[in-house]
Amino acid sequence: CRAGRTVGSERHGDRDSVRTVLGAGCWVLGAWHLAPTTKHRAPGAELWYKLPCMTSRSRTLILVAALVGLGFAGASLQVHHRLLTDPSYTSFCDVNATFNCSQVYLSQYGSFQGVSTALFGVIWFGVALLLAAFGGATAPVSAGGTRGPVGVAGAYLFAWSTIGLAVVLYLSYASFFVLGTACLLCLGTYVAVVAIFLLSGTSQSVSVADLPGRVGTDLQTMSPVALTVAVLFVGSSVAAIAYLPKDNLPKAGDAPTNQAQQAAPAEDAVAKWLADFESKPRVDVGVPADGAKVVIVKWNDFQCPSCREGFVWYKPVLEKYAASHPGAIKYVIKDFPLEGECNYTTPNMNHYAACESSVAVRLAREAGKADEMEKWLFDNQARLTTDVVKEGYTAVTGLDNFTARYPAMLAGVRQDVSDGVALQIGQTPTYFINGVRVLGNLQPQWLEVLIEHELKKGSPQ
Repeated sequence: CRAGRTVGSERHGDRDSVRTVLGAGCWVLGAWHLAPTTKHRAPGAELWYKLPCMTSRSRTLILVAALVGLGFAGASLQVHHRLLTDPSYTSFCDVNATFNCSQVYLSQYGSFQGVSTALFGVIWFGVALLLAAFGGATAPVSAGGTRGPVGVAGAYLFAWSTIGLAVVLYLSYASFFVLGTACLLCLGTYVAVVAIFLLSGTSQSVSVADLPGRVGTDLQTMSPVALTVAVLFVGSSVAAIAYLPKDNLPKAGDAPTNQAQQAAPAEDAVAKWLADFESKPRVDVGVPADGAKVVIVKWNDFQCPSCREGFVWYKPVLEKYAASHPGAIKYVIKDFPLEGECNYTTPNMNHYAACESSVAVRLAREAGKADEMEKWLFDNQARLTTDVVKEGYTAVTGLDNFTARYPAMLAGVRQDVSDGVALQIGQTPTYFINGVRVLGNLQPQWLEVLIEHELKKGSPQ
């Protein structure tokens, strides 16, 4: 916004008088192709077009939205950090299978190149906060008595929030339609991003298309305080990306990962965690050891993203111990499909092929193809339907008896569900390792710590 320019056939000395004659808003030098909604042009005069300024109210609301989003993103980062560093930690926002932050944070969408997505959220809201805090004020009155240009924070915020909105839409789709679960903290950040997008969209004093050509000039006009804060913020962001723990865990769909890439837990952390593990009760889950020293029982749903994640994480670990300690580890899958047809505790869940998947593995086990069937189901988890499961079963086993055997085999699935209910299973995956309940997936390196610990003790207690 500029003052003292020719508008129509009159000249006005300051912005306030322009508002009096032409109404509230910012008048910006433009061109005919911008198709302004209100324009005045006198012979030989410059063309100006009207865009809304960032009002104090809009600025305040954007600041509030940025602070709220920063709080949600910071809480998300803390939860993700705890999940990576503390194997005994259970997030407060792991409500049930529908709302489960851990499943989201530890999925392939929870990090990018090992850096937590939540950290990028903190940085995004930090930038939005700085733009609103330091870029929304009108420049001081000059010696000539005229007011300088209004800050262009609205345009920068709109461009920044457009990027944020695109990311939010992608992550929302991944959460709701791919993972099939929602993160309450993530939902808070999504709402804050949308709010900033809508508010900044009505606060542009400069066309977004003009921003690339004026970035250098706008940086030069920053106040010393704003510049200092910006430099400190950039430095802190780079340090956080460089030094916070990385999520280098294998993800579902990835090729088998060398477990050596995972950092070995610190000795003091191991000692503390094992002491906590030993303090927990051991229960009889009804699975005989058959000579094994470590019995791992997993209550599983083949349409559960975290169950697939555990399959990817633990497969190389179990193969390693099968080779080094034959018969010492017994790994058993129990069915707990989140589908009302075979699980009376989850009548409203939407894993509509979960019962069929469990039956497919049971039938494949009779044909000696259980491992292949399990892998096929997890590899194709995103597209599982009743018909797809039947096709997969036939492709893996070469048999065509699924429909005929389904009712009888479903009884076994329901028995597993009843056993799980007796053990108060409330989410998948839930593990019992030598009788000790473990909610969710332990990271591979911690599972190895636990297996080594139990191997030294001998037979399951």
